[in-house]
Amino acid sequence: MALRFEASCPNGLCPGWSVILKGETPAAANKFEINFLCEHDDRIAFHFNPRFTESDIICNSYMANHWGQEERCSNFPFGVEEPFQIEIYSDNDHFHVYIDETKVMQYKHRVEELKTITKVQVVNDVNISSIEITKKPYF
Repeated sequence: MALRFEASCPNGLCPGWSVILKGETPAAANKFEINFLCEHDDRIAFHFNPRFTESDIICNSYMANHWGQEERCSNFPFGVEEPFQIEIYSDNDHFHVYIDETKVMQYKHRVEELKTITKVQVVNDVNISSIEITKKPYF
């Protein structure tokens, strides 16, 4: 697993925060991941995993030492060596995923204490041009 980026937000990334990643995938891309991690343990509140070999986006959570029920999104707007922007916004109930400003999916929170989600990491086959973490007003 090749770590590309990691940032901590000690006061919690959810709800109301948005992570915007701009980048592109290298020619031999297999998959990459954006993970929202919880502070004092190894829980992954939200695992966003585009897989080029399957042309699917896999989403899941890792809690109590095992993966939960996988959710698949077959809307796969990524192309190899094509730039993209992913925005993941969290409200009180869901992570909302936008790719190039088009909403592709939402994922219901499985971690109850949202303020324990304090870290975001990006791993594997992606070249990052910028990452922005911003507080958004509630709608």
